[in-house]
Amino acid sequence: MSVAGRKAWALCVVMLLSLAPAQGGGDEWARIRKDGALLIGLEGTFPPYSQLAGGQLQGFEVDFGRALAAQMGVTARFQTMVWDHMLDSLAAGRLDAVINQVVATPARGKRFDFSIPYTYSGLQLVVRKPDLTRFRGARDLAGAHVGVSAGTNYEQWLRDNAPQAHIHLYQDDPTKFDGLRRGEVDAIVINRLAAFNLALKSQGELVPTGRVLAREDACVVLRKGNPRLLAEVNRAIGHLQRDGTLQALSRKWFKADIVSRPQ
Repeated sequence: MSVAGRKAWALCVVMLLSLAPAQGGGDEWARIRKDGALLIGLEGTFPPYSQLAGGQLQGFEVDFGRALAAQMGVTARFQTMVWDHMLDSLAAGRLDAVINQVVATPARGKRFDFSIPYTYSGLQLVVRKPDLTRFRGARDLAGAHVGVSAGTNYEQWLRDNAPQAHIHLYQDDPTKFDGLRRGEVDAIVINRLAAFNLALKSQGELVPTGRVLAREDACVVLRKGNPRLLAEVNRAIGHLQRDGTLQALSRKWFKADIVSRPQ
């Protein structure tokens, strides 16, 4: 082949490579756009973030998921499942994203990518009303029976900060709330905003106590190594922050601002 021929062949190869589908993360975003849907995992038993009411899935994170997908130009599809299976299902490709008040931790960061935060909250101790002054923080939990969702950062916080507590692991929030109500545990550790919602729904029977135990910023979780999808999710969240959508959803479900970064 002549020098000119070799140059022409090389140019053709470069052009073909530039037209070929991007590998890794590019494929994920391209597939989602082609399908026209973003498959989102959440619990559906975590009011007011996600819950079934009248057979319909609703809540702050349901509305957020729909707004996020719409901003990305696709439709939100939801898959409810227990927390224990959620991240493994994402890693296995059975979900495109998880929106379930997930906090980025170093351990999770080895397996997953995280978006910029979309809510700012914290860990909150909840007790029965008569125990309001008995339990105020981690030091009061020595010897106490404390309920927490299995496999969460709440569980890890308890093991790190209240090692003398007797920890009871639950698979979902309703069972955990019922365990506290029935006296199976003395206290539970849950999301701060969910704690205020629980106090309202229980008519003051179950109440938050003490200060926020630890801050938690919730992010959208994606499989690791999908930079184009991560960039698109971050772009969409940024738009929803700037145009007031997240603020409106926060007021709708919490009557408070949970989406502005604390000063």
